[in-house]
Amino acid sequence: MTEAFKPQSGALAREWARLRADFWDLAMLSWIPLLLCGLLWWIFSAGIARDLPIAVIDHDHSSLSRQLTRWLDASPGVQVAASVGSSDEALQLLRERSAYGYLVIPADFEKELLAGRQATVQWLYNAQFSSHAGALLRDVRTVSTTLSAGVEMTARAKKGVSGVQASAQFEPIRTRLNSLYNDNISYEAFLTLALMPSMLQIFIVIAVVTGIGRELRDATVPQWLAAAKGSWSRAVGAKLLFPLLAYAALALLYLLFFSVVRGWAVAGSMPGLLLAMLLLVLAYCGLGLLLIAATLSLRLSLSGTAFITAPAFAFAGQAFPLMAMPPVARAWAQALPLTHYLELQTIYWLGGAPWRYGVVQLLVLAGFAIGCGALGMLLLARRANEPAAWGKT
Repeated sequence: MTEAFKPQSGALAREWARLRADFWDLAMLSWIPLLLCGLLWWIFSAGIARDLPIAVIDHDHSSLSRQLTRWLDASPGVQVAASVGSSDEALQLLRERSAYGYLVIPADFEKELLAGRQATVQWLYNAQFSSHAGALLRDVRTVSTTLSAGVEMTARAKKGVSGVQASAQFEPIRTRLNSLYNDNISYEAFLTLALMPSMLQIFIVIAVVTGIGRELRDATVPQWLAAAKGSWSRAVGAKLLFPLLAYAALALLYLLFFSVVRGWAVAGSMPGLLLAMLLLVLAYCGLGLLLIAATLSLRLSLSGTAFITAPAFAFAGQAFPLMAMPPVARAWAQALPLTHYLELQTIYWLGGAPWRYGVVQLLVLAGFAIGCGALGMLLLARRANEPAAWGKT
């Protein structure tokens, strides 16, 4: 072993011994994030919401109204949970969350349709739950349109119009919808692929902050530096190495699971996506280092970690469009590494983009990693040498 390697080896040996001696620290780098990511996947593993309950108020009690109810119940996203007699009963079901909407079929429904006149059914839903409302609206509209088209074409066929001609007359302009990326509108691809990196960034910062913060809190900085022969770069490097390796491995496992096991193959640049994952881990390692170096307090830096990382997904433009946010919110979103990583993941993984499409975001992530890491190292080396900085909570 060369003399140049011995100090780093001593620092690494100290960190490994500390991890092995602390069950929860080792768990934070291994099975806890793995377990939580698995739980997160399990929640959204169905992919598509099915059998969402609705109520039906049938004032017509005709064969066509019963057919409409049966077709609604047979559609994959809808379950007719109750047939009620009034809007008050239906609203009570909505308040109890036993149903998320209700359909009102008028008394003259079949009569109007068979006479060739328009019949209006009323769909009322709880818009507090946008995902539920969107899925239900799509299925209710599909079923009602299909039934309406069938009645209209049957009526025209009775007048001697051929099926092809009746279809052309009924829908002279036809819209063909083609989903380019998430073609089956799966929440597994939409939410899980975005939420797992959002969870990972929290663990990365906590691991870095607690690893260095405990040295300051417990006043063990002299021993920490002694293991690295007085070199702050070696001491910090040894402290960051295990979180970096652990979370990079978790990111790779996440990629393999969804691309190979779940079938969400990377449609674009695999090298670009792998580089983005590595830079995400490095960026949050640098952010954790900067937080603890700026505060020299484990308690304050953990509070800062929660403030920055916990709501990061809300600002990342995945659940709500980034361009529709107020300027201050957009500025905060651009100041978060997660926002830039999720943009890269979207274009590389599902969007099929080549690596050059994400060069700007890759450079931004590299800037976060280098800038936060260098500033954190500078502050820590200057401020944490004094005994006055030790022993804070």
